[in-house]
Amino acid sequence: MKNNYAYGSLASFLPLEENLFPMDQPSVFGRRAPIEVEIGFGTGEYLVRIARDFPGTNFLGFEQCANRAIKTLRKIHDGDLKHVRIMRMDAVWGLRYLFPEKSLSRVHCLFPCPWPKKRHAKHRLFSTQILQLINSRLIDGAQLYIVTDHRPYFEWILEHVPGSGFEIGSDIIPAKFGTKFERKWAEAGQSEFFELTLTKVAHQHGFVPEKVEMKTYFFDQVDFARVRPENVWGPVTVKFGDLLYDPGVKKAVVDAVVSEDDRAQHIWIVIVHTAKGWCVCPAAGTIVLPTEGAQKAISLVAEAVRKSSS
Repeated sequence: MKNNYAYGSLASFLPLEENLFPMDQPSVFGRRAPIEVEIGFGTGEYLVRIARDFPGTNFLGFEQCANRAIKTLRKIHDGDLKHVRIMRMDAVWGLRYLFPEKSLSRVHCLFPCPWPKKRHAKHRLFSTQILQLINSRLIDGAQLYIVTDHRPYFEWILEHVPGSGFEIGSDIIPAKFGTKFERKWAEAGQSEFFELTLTKVAHQHGFVPEKVEMKTYFFDQVDFARVRPENVWGPVTVKFGDLLYDPGVKKAVVDAVVSEDDRAQHIWIVIVHTAKGWCVCPAAGTIVLPTEGAQKAISLVAEAVRKSSS
């Protein structure tokens, strides 16, 4: 019977869970094999093609847009590609937390956003620091493959390669991948694209995540009218939004944006009544990386609950 779900199947979708840090290949893919990563797989044309061409390799793709992930899941399902997994996750976070050093065979990235305005340059991928991180995750001699439609971005990346442990290979190529964004530029008349093949020649020791336990807090009582979590600023910044309380189910949610190491995550924290009392913890289903900032956000909400009843 034909599967009518837009996404085909969720079998290839990898939810973010604490036990993924670091990734255990046999539990995720059902086997151990060389593993390659695509950063920003878009609607999946390239990821599906390379996965079809290399059935002996495991593939993991990162993408933050839900609609693109849905279209890619459909392609993976229709192609019966059981050695592909995708995640809705910032790729830099993923590289930091999921993979140990010298564990990846190749990293791909086609047409990353060039963030062309100067004030947005801090958002660009492939700064020297990020290149060093990718280098640390690649096995010796492996490659980072990048293609961009934007010459200034291509030149910017070249400026950041020195000190990253990569040897540069570059070329100007025609359209050849058939991805959504490549078709867009080609139809607009662009005939040249900029290719970078960066080969690892010297190992860089990258970020090694410290395992931070996400604590749960319990209180006998809470006065929601007085719960005001305090924002904090600095190397770890936590900014809170609204607190929404439903007395019918004895549950409140607080949203928090946590910024650390030039990356941010959005966390929902609940204050919910349980048999043990009022519990403060991450909301069920929320994506929380176990970082110092995430734990800080939870503890700040717990402190606000404690103060509310004192």
